[in-house]
Amino acid sequence: MTLPAGKKPAAVMGRRTLVRSLAALCLTSVTVEACGTTGAGVRRAAPPVPAAAAPVASVALPRGPRIDLYSWFDLPVGDPRSREISGVAWDEGTRTLWGVQDETANVVTLVPDRDLRNWGFGPTTTLRMNFPLDLEGIVVLPDGFIVASETGPRILEVDRQGRLRKDIPLPEHFAKARDNKSLESLTMSPDGRYLFTTSEETLGCDGERTTSELGSRLRILRIARATGEYEEHAYGTDKRPQTSGDYGVADLAALSSDELLVLERGWARGTGNTARIYRVTLADPAASCLGNPALGNDVAVLDKKLVVDLAHLPAKGLPAAKQQQQSALLDNYEGMTLGPRLPDGRASIILISDDNGRSDQYARILVLAVG
Repeated sequence: MTLPAGKKPAAVMGRRTLVRSLAALCLTSVTVEACGTTGAGVRRAAPPVPAAAAPVASVALPRGPRIDLYSWFDLPVGDPRSREISGVAWDEGTRTLWGVQDETANVVTLVPDRDLRNWGFGPTTTLRMNFPLDLEGIVVLPDGFIVASETGPRILEVDRQGRLRKDIPLPEHFAKARDNKSLESLTMSPDGRYLFTTSEETLGCDGERTTSELGSRLRILRIARATGEYEEHAYGTDKRPQTSGDYGVADLAALSSDELLVLERGWARGTGNTARIYRVTLADPAASCLGNPALGNDVAVLDKKLVVDLAHLPAKGLPAAKQQQQSALLDNYEGMTLGPRLPDGRASIILISDDNGRSDQYARILVLAVG
C-alpha cells in the first residue's frame, strides 16, 4: 500500500482510536448483564518501531469492570469461509475483522453492520507457501499480515497477496511443542513494537500436560519486531475442569507492551466447552523464564486476574447448543481480539468459535461490551 506523504496508515490510526476507547475501562472485577443477540523477563531499551507500525500510547486501565454480552452472530452453515476460523484481528481503519482458517491457509474478511450485530464476508486471500501451514493466529499490518502456524511452528510476515516476506525466528525449544498443541495465538502491542505468542499446551521440555488436579506451565513469548530479541514469561493455566478432554491457551490480546488478555479454552465429551479470559502483566521478575530449560511446578508464574467466564454470561435468545454444554453461549472459542468502540460508547472484545468443520459446532462471533 502506497500512502501520500505525511498520511498515517488507516490501521495504525484505528489502533490509536481503540486505545483511547479502552482508556476508561477496568478488567479485574466482573459483573455481567444480558444485552441481546464477554514476569518482566529481560529488560532492554525499547528498539525503534518498525516502519509498518507507528507508535501509539499503551492502554491504561483503571479498576472495576463490567462485561456484557453485546451481540452474537452465527456464520452461515455450508459456506466454506465459515469453516475453521481459528484466529482473528480487528482493523478499525477499515472496520474489518480478519480471520485465519487453519484448514486451508486462508485469510478471510468479515465485515459487520454499523451496530456489530450482523456480519458478511469480504475477499479471501490464500497463503501459497511451499511448506505446510496450520494457521492459528493473525496480526494486521497496514500492508500485510503476520500469521502464526501451529505446523512448524512458525511465525510468518506476508503481504496482502499472501506472499512471504520473512520467517520470524522462534526459540529452539518451541520446536518441542506437542503435536497439534503448538502456537495457537498471536497478538501485537498497540505501539507495534512487540509480538506475543504462546503454545496451546506446555512444551514437551516443560513438564506434564494439564490435568484435573494440576494446571500446566506455558511460556508467553514476547518478540521485539525491530531486533528479533525475545523474552519468556511463565504462565500457569487453570486445572482442566474434567478428568478427560483438552485444555489450554487459545489466544492472546495485547493491551500494552507488557499487559495481555489470555483466553483459556477447554473441551470434554459430555460436558462441552469452557472459555475464560484472564488479564496478566509481565511485571514479575520471578516469572521470567528465559534460559530456564524446564518449567516444573516449582517455577513461579505470572499473577492473573479473571476478566470473564463465558459460562456465567446470560445466554438469553441464543439457539440451543449442538452438543452438551454448560451454556448455550459456549462453543469452541479459539480467536480473540480487541474490537471497536460500540455505538453506546463502550469498548469491545471480539471472540470467534472454530467449528472444526463439524456439524455439532457453531462458527460464531461474540461481541463483548466492556465498561
